[in-house]
Amino acid sequence: MWHALDYENAARFCNAHGAHATTIDACRIGLSLTPDNPMLHVYRACAYDELGRLDEAVADCAAALRLAPRGPAAVFALITLALVRERMGDHADALESANAAIALEPADREAHALLGTLRAWHGEYPAAWPELECHWLDERLRFRERFPDLTEWNGEPLGGRRLLVVHGQGLGDLLQMIRYVPRLRERGAQVLLESPPALAALLRSVSGITEIFIAGTAPRERFDAYVRAMSLARICGEDGAPGQSVPYVAAEAERIARWAERIGPRAERLRAGIAWTGNPSHPNDRRRSIPLDAFAPFAGVADARWFSLQYGPRAADPAPPGFALTRFGDALADLSDTAAIIAQLDLVITADTSVAHLAGALGKPVWLLLPWRPDWRWSPVASDTPWYRTMRLFHAAEPSWAGVMHEVAAALGG
Repeated sequence: MWHALDYENAARFCNAHGAHATTIDACRIGLSLTPDNPMLHVYRACAYDELGRLDEAVADCAAALRLAPRGPAAVFALITLALVRERMGDHADALESANAAIALEPADREAHALLGTLRAWHGEYPAAWPELECHWLDERLRFRERFPDLTEWNGEPLGGRRLLVVHGQGLGDLLQMIRYVPRLRERGAQVLLESPPALAALLRSVSGITEIFIAGTAPRERFDAYVRAMSLARICGEDGAPGQSVPYVAAEAERIARWAERIGPRAERLRAGIAWTGNPSHPNDRRRSIPLDAFAPFAGVADARWFSLQYGPRAADPAPPGFALTRFGDALADLSDTAAIIAQLDLVITADTSVAHLAGALGKPVWLLLPWRPDWRWSPVASDTPWYRTMRLFHAAEPSWAGVMHEVAAALGG
């Protein structure tokens, strides 16, 4: 005999794994047994949202709020309602719902992060940054534990102090935020950096970095203060035109020459690179990564040569029939090699991965393929972005990527 909590658990599990129709069924059965259960209404609203049934999602959020005007279910309902309202094009109402969630529970991390995301989607960066910090609270705590004798730098005068930039998020996040190093130098800092191994060689091309250490290895005696890379946009007062600094990384000439020899002379109209998936452990990977089969329409693009820029566990995914893909496998030692290949391409087409940030930071034309609800840094509707001047955004309608892939193929002349 199942109880209401069993249906809640089933709904939560099914939503997390993309089985939204099953979520709706579980909530329907659960509500027939316990019609006063607000959480089942909210889980069903989330499923309706994923399936694009937005009016039904709004109705379920309203039902949850009638049943539980306060408490965790109400906060969850208001967060869900804010996302649905934003998707419906009602930004003001979305902000109102997010602020209502915060009013109910001022310490709710997800509500603050959502408010920051809503602001960032519309380029309202000064208002977004303090709220977006809630995305990275765990990172902040880890660095405070690592440096118990230091206060994290938050914009105070530097006066020649040695400032260590640290990072605990993804490679793309660091590529996005490393643009602010020159501003730290302008403030008088000597800038040191801890970098993941895959980025260390490439980031030596960034102007203003005195020394680079592999993440976790900077000797304490070498710096006076530290700052997290993800806080640099806020501290540096970014207000909406970050792409003015592009390009700010460069591929090594020696690696470009080595890869030019391997790639060979041009014999085609278009040279383009693709990447289809990011870190599989990312909480949004199910939405943002793309099956390689979805690139099948690109096989019809005339006189084009396609290069795989994919790394990691899915680099060997089989290509769709007719889509010839040049791969380099284990020859890609790090992102410096990827940068050297991108330097010789006409275009990069990619899912929301570090490759997108790399191509953007290099100033290379890049077409970014986004799910219908993207990360905080990308507009959910615009075709351009202030972060990278050479980037064009294409928005998909989930669960299928078919429509946007045909759109991109048509834009390529396929």
